[in-house]
Amino acid sequence: MTVIKRDELITALEILFKPSGMNEKEIEELADYVLSFFGYEDTLIDNVLSQQDRDVFYTLEETGILSTSSEDITLMKGKTWRIHYWHVNDEKIRNIVNSNKKEEENIYDKIFREGFK
Repeated sequence: MTVIKRDELITALEILFKPSGMNEKEIEELADYVLSFFGYEDTLIDNVLSQQDRDVFYTLEETGILSTSSEDITLMKGKTWRIHYWHVNDEKIRNIVNSNKKEEENIYDKIFREGFK
Protein backbone atom coordinates (compact mmCIF):
# COMPACT_ATOMS: atom_id res chain seq x y z
CA MET A 1 0.00 0.00 0.00
CA THR A 2 1.35 3.39 -1.00
CA VAL A 3 0.11 6.48 0.79
CA ILE A 4 -0.65 9.54 -1.32
CA LYS A 5 0.56 12.78 0.16
CA ARG A 6 -1.83 15.71 0.40
CA ASP A 7 0.47 17.87 -1.73
CA GLU A 8 0.57 15.26 -4.49
CA LEU A 9 -3.21 15.00 -4.57
CA ILE A 10 -3.62 18.79 -4.57
CA THR A 11 -1.16 19.14 -7.46
CA ALA A 12 -2.96 16.46 -9.49
CA LEU A 13 -6.36 18.06 -8.82
CA GLU A 14 -5.00 21.47 -9.82
CA ILE A 15 -3.78 20.07 -13.12
CA LEU A 16 -7.15 18.43 -13.76
CA PHE A 17 -9.60 21.02 -12.45
CA LYS A 18 -7.97 24.47 -12.61
CA PRO A 19 -8.62 24.74 -16.36
CA SER A 20 -12.34 24.23 -15.69
CA GLY A 21 -12.42 27.12 -13.21
CA MET A 22 -11.83 25.63 -9.76
CA ASN A 23 -9.77 27.89 -7.54
CA GLU A 24 -6.98 26.81 -5.18
CA LYS A 25 -9.16 26.88 -2.06
CA GLU A 26 -11.80 24.63 -3.67
CA ILE A 27 -9.11 22.23 -4.84
CA GLU A 28 -7.55 22.03 -1.38
CA GLU A 29 -10.98 21.42 0.15
CA LEU A 30 -11.65 18.65 -2.38
CA ALA A 31 -8.31 17.01 -1.58
CA ASP A 32 -9.00 17.18 2.16
CA TYR A 33 -12.51 15.84 1.58
CA VAL A 34 -11.23 12.81 -0.34
CA LEU A 35 -8.42 12.14 2.10
CA SER A 36 -10.84 12.33 5.03
CA PHE A 37 -12.50 9.16 3.72
CA PHE A 38 -9.34 7.20 3.02
CA GLY A 39 -6.99 8.32 5.78
CA TYR A 40 -3.88 6.13 5.54
CA GLU A 41 -5.66 3.47 3.49
CA ASP A 42 -6.03 3.21 -0.27
CA THR A 43 -9.36 1.36 -0.24
CA LEU A 44 -12.80 2.32 1.05
CA ILE A 45 -16.06 0.37 1.26
CA ASP A 46 -18.78 2.11 -0.75
CA ASN A 47 -21.58 1.72 1.80
CA VAL A 48 -20.09 4.44 4.05
CA LEU A 49 -20.72 7.05 1.34
CA SER A 50 -23.81 9.21 0.89
CA GLN A 51 -25.19 9.85 -2.58
CA GLN A 52 -23.47 13.26 -2.67
CA ASP A 53 -20.16 11.63 -1.73
CA ARG A 54 -20.62 9.08 -4.52
CA ASP A 55 -21.27 11.86 -7.03
CA VAL A 56 -17.92 13.43 -6.15
CA PHE A 57 -16.21 10.05 -6.29
CA TYR A 58 -17.73 9.26 -9.71
CA THR A 59 -16.34 12.56 -11.00
CA LEU A 60 -12.91 11.64 -9.69
CA GLU A 61 -13.28 8.17 -11.20
CA GLU A 62 -13.71 9.78 -14.62
CA THR A 63 -10.29 11.43 -14.18
CA GLY A 64 -8.69 8.16 -13.11
CA ILE A 65 -7.78 9.35 -9.61
CA LEU A 66 -10.24 6.89 -8.08
CA SER A 67 -11.34 3.48 -9.31
CA THR A 68 -13.91 0.92 -8.22
CA SER A 69 -14.08 -2.81 -7.76
CA SER A 70 -16.54 -5.26 -6.28
CA GLU A 71 -16.65 -8.76 -4.90
CA ASP A 72 -19.45 -11.22 -4.32
CA ILE A 73 -19.68 -12.95 -0.97
CA THR A 74 -21.98 -15.87 -0.26
CA LEU A 75 -23.66 -15.62 3.12
CA MET A 76 -24.38 -18.65 5.32
CA LYS A 77 -28.01 -18.75 4.14
CA GLY A 78 -26.84 -19.01 0.54
CA LYS A 79 -27.63 -15.44 -0.42
CA THR A 80 -25.02 -13.55 -2.44
CA TRP A 81 -23.96 -10.14 -1.22
CA ARG A 82 -22.00 -7.77 -3.46
CA ILE A 83 -19.55 -5.39 -1.80
CA HIS A 84 -18.30 -2.34 -3.72
CA TYR A 85 -14.96 -0.67 -3.04
CA TRP A 86 -13.29 2.60 -4.00
CA HIS A 87 -9.52 2.74 -4.53
CA VAL A 88 -7.10 5.65 -4.71
CA ASN A 89 -5.09 5.28 -7.91
CA ASP A 90 -1.73 6.47 -6.60
CA GLU A 91 0.05 5.55 -9.83
CA LYS A 92 -2.32 7.73 -11.88
CA ILE A 93 -1.92 10.64 -9.45
CA ARG A 94 1.87 10.43 -9.66
CA ASN A 95 1.72 10.14 -13.46
CA ILE A 96 -0.39 13.31 -13.67
CA VAL A 97 2.01 15.19 -11.41
CA ASN A 98 5.12 13.91 -13.21
CA SER A 99 3.76 14.53 -16.71
CA ASN A 100 3.08 18.14 -15.75
CA LYS A 101 6.68 18.51 -14.52
CA LYS A 102 7.95 17.12 -17.84
CA GLU A 103 5.79 19.57 -19.78
CA GLU A 104 7.16 22.47 -17.76
CA GLU A 105 10.71 21.29 -18.36
CA ASN A 106 10.05 20.94 -22.08
CA ILE A 107 8.75 24.50 -22.31
CA TYR A 108 11.96 25.87 -20.83
CA ASP A 109 14.10 23.59 -22.97
CA LYS A 110 12.26 24.85 -26.02
CA ILE A 111 12.81 28.49 -25.05
CA PHE A 112 16.50 27.79 -24.46
CA ARG A 113 16.90 26.06 -27.84
CA GLU A 114 14.85 28.54 -29.87
CA GLY A 115 15.57 31.68 -27.89
CA PHE A 116 13.12 34.46 -27.19
CA LYS A 117 11.15 35.61 -30.22
